[in-house]
Amino acid sequence: MGILSLRFFLFSGAVLLVYYVLPSQKQNYWLLLASYFFYLTWAWEFALTLAILTLITYFTALRMGREDGQRTGTLWLGIGFNLVALLFFRLNEFFLPEFLEWISGAGAKFNLTSLNWIIPVGLSFYILQNISYLVDVSRKQILPSTNLVDFGLYLAYFPKLVAGPIERARTFLPKLARPRIVYDEQLARSLVLIIVGLLRKVVIADSLLAGTPGRILEQPIHYSAIELWGWLVIYAFALYNDFAGYTSIVRGVSGLFGIELSPNFNLPYFSHNFSEFWGRWHMTLSQWLRDYLFSPLTRSLMRRTPNRQNLLVVWLPPLVTMLISGLWHGIGWNMVLWGAVYGVYLSAQRLLSLRQASLSQARLPGARPFWRQGLSMLLTFGLVTLAWVPFRLELPAALQYWQGLFRWEYMGMAYPRELKVGLVFLVPIILLDWLQWRYQDEVFIFRWPRLIQAVVLASVLFLIFLGSALDGAPPFVYQGF
Repeated sequence: MGILSLRFFLFSGAVLLVYYVLPSQKQNYWLLLASYFFYLTWAWEFALTLAILTLITYFTALRMGREDGQRTGTLWLGIGFNLVALLFFRLNEFFLPEFLEWISGAGAKFNLTSLNWIIPVGLSFYILQNISYLVDVSRKQILPSTNLVDFGLYLAYFPKLVAGPIERARTFLPKLARPRIVYDEQLARSLVLIIVGLLRKVVIADSLLAGTPGRILEQPIHYSAIELWGWLVIYAFALYNDFAGYTSIVRGVSGLFGIELSPNFNLPYFSHNFSEFWGRWHMTLSQWLRDYLFSPLTRSLMRRTPNRQNLLVVWLPPLVTMLISGLWHGIGWNMVLWGAVYGVYLSAQRLLSLRQASLSQARLPGARPFWRQGLSMLLTFGLVTLAWVPFRLELPAALQYWQGLFRWEYMGMAYPRELKVGLVFLVPIILLDWLQWRYQDEVFIFRWPRLIQAVVLASVLFLIFLGSALDGAPPFVYQGF
C-alpha cells in the first residue's frame, strides 16, 4: 500500500472514522493494530521483523532501567541487535550477493534472490529510533517505557513508518500518553499540509523526474556540460520536492489524529553553508547524527586533544559522520563517495570558520553584506548540487557525469526544448519556497484573504488531479530505506 495510492488515503480515512469514536484510552490500541495491518499489506515478514526488534529494544530498555550501576554492556547488546539487523539487510544488497556468487562458483548452490523477500520497508528509520531510545534510557534522559502498546506504536505508527521522520521517544511517547483532541485549526492546517505535499510530489517532483531523459543518467558522455548542469539542477529540485512532499503528506495525515510529527525540511536551498544546509535538510536525521554520533565523537577526541583547531578534531568527526550517513542511505561505493564529499565539505567549513574566528577577534561583529550572503547561498547550492551526482548514480556513471560537467564543448547538439521547459518550470517552484521563507510559515496561505485561499486551493487540487490522472506516481525517493 503505497503512501500515494488511493488505498492509503481510503485506509487513513477508515482508521480516522473509528479513531474519532473511540475513547482516548483505546485509541493507541487501534492505531497500533491499524499500523501493523498497514505494514502487513507490504509483507508479513516486514511486520514480523518490526515486532521482533520492538520486543528486543523494549525489554533491553527495561533491563537497563533496573540496573543501578553501569549500563554500558546492556546498552551495546541492544544496539548490537539493531545494527546486526540493519547490516544484514544492507550487506545483502552489496557484499553478500558477490560473496554468494563466489561460494556458488566453488560448487555450492545458492539462490541469490532468496534473501530479498524479507528486507523490511523503512527498516533504516525505525532502527535509528530504537538506538536513540536505548541511548537516552542509558543516559537517564528518559525512563524506559512500561507500556508496550505505546512503545510499539512509537515505532510502527503508520504515517511515519515507511520513510520517517525519525522521531525521538522522549518527545513522541508523551504525545501518545495524553488525550488528543483535533480542533478545527489543526484540522485545516493538516489538510493544507497534505495538499502542499501532493503538490510538491505529484505536480512538481514527478513532472521534473518524468521530463528528465533516462539516457543522460546512463550515458552522460553524450551530453554537453550545459545540458548536464541543467538536468542536475532540475534533479536537485525534484529530489527536494519529492522528499519534502512525502514529509508534508505524512505530517498532515498524522495531524488528523492529533499527533504532531517533526518537520524534516526548512528551505534547505536557502542555506549559506553546509552546516546550515544539514540543519534544514532531512532535519530529524541530521539531528540524530549530531546528537548520537558527531557530538560524542567530538567530545571523545577533545578529551584526548583539548584543542579545537587540532586537525584530527576538525576533520574526523564530520568525515566519519557523513560516511556513516552515506552507508545508512545505501551500501554502495557511490554512497561512500557521497558521504565522503559531504564530510570534506563540512570539515573544510569548520577549518575555515576557526581560522576566520581567530583572525577577526579584534574586529567588531556586524552583519554580512547582502551580496556576500547571496554569494555564499549560491556557492553552497552549487556544491550541494554537485554532491547529488553520486547520490543518484552508481560510481562509474557518477565520475563520468562529473567529468562531463566541466567539458565545455557543445558537441554540435541542438539545445533541447525539454531542458528549457524544465528550467522555466523551476521559477514557480522557487516562488513557492520564497513565499514560505517570506511568511516564515509552511502553510502561509492562511495569511491570505479567504477568496484567494479558495482560488489557490482549488487550482492546486486541479493540478494534483491532472498530474495523478496523467501518470501513476512513482515511489518516493526515500521509500524503502
